[in-house]
Amino acid sequence: MPIVIGNCILVGGGGDTESVPSVPEFRFSVNSAGVGTSNNDQFTIPINAGTFNYDISTDDGYTATGVTGSHTITFPSGAGTHNVVITGIFPGMKFNAGGDDDKILTIDNWGPYGGGSTNQQQAFSGCSLLVINATDEGNFGSVRSFFRFCLNATQITTFPFIDMSSAVSFSGFFFGATSLADFPANMFDNSPATNYANAFQTTNLTEQSIDNILVSIDASGTTSGTFKQSGGSGPSATGIAAKDSLVAKGWTVVHTS
Repeated sequence: MPIVIGNCILVGGGGDTESVPSVPEFRFSVNSAGVGTSNNDQFTIPINAGTFNYDISTDDGYTATGVTGSHTITFPSGAGTHNVVITGIFPGMKFNAGGDDDKILTIDNWGPYGGGSTNQQQAFSGCSLLVINATDEGNFGSVRSFFRFCLNATQITTFPFIDMSSAVSFSGFFFGATSLADFPANMFDNSPATNYANAFQTTNLTEQSIDNILVSIDASGTTSGTFKQSGGSGPSATGIAAKDSLVAKGWTVVHTS
């Protein structure tokens, strides 16, 4: 029987083993009976910009292969909560506060999500029940815009470390994500972005998280940018020092707890 270890599958016999890379999976769950534009036994995958060629499988036996655009799943077991797996080339979703935005419940693994994408604008905007459980980095290294990426995604409490090295705009990034409390360190160290207008407006960031953000933006070395955040805790002396450094570089930094 194959043994899965990390991102590899070990196969073989007679004492010999061979390491075969496992297929990266974008895994998420939905409640098909939730509020949305598809029927109560369905979920529509809305695609963002990019070239797609992906396969779909669900925990109740639905499959589709070679999908190149948006796609509506009809779950064989009917209305309810379902797990969905996507493999292949999948640059991203775009709910834009519509469609089945209130049906998606969790993102459990990014996997191939983001591959080939330069634009994640409004990807999970309006996904008011979404929780992010994923801990992997996905494929965000070519993305330039995260405009309103998780606008009003009010149930997200934490966000994993992902590659922001190409991003130039985070305007409205987590605007209205009122439960967002934990944000990792070093996320923006290599980002050329100068637009963080309303990026974390009306969130619930901890002191450590706001410190992480300000220190990381300062570490990027960019000049004359805009940052605005409100809600949650204020920065510690560490965060205030980073804020002062940014202001000295020409940044406008607004924070209200």
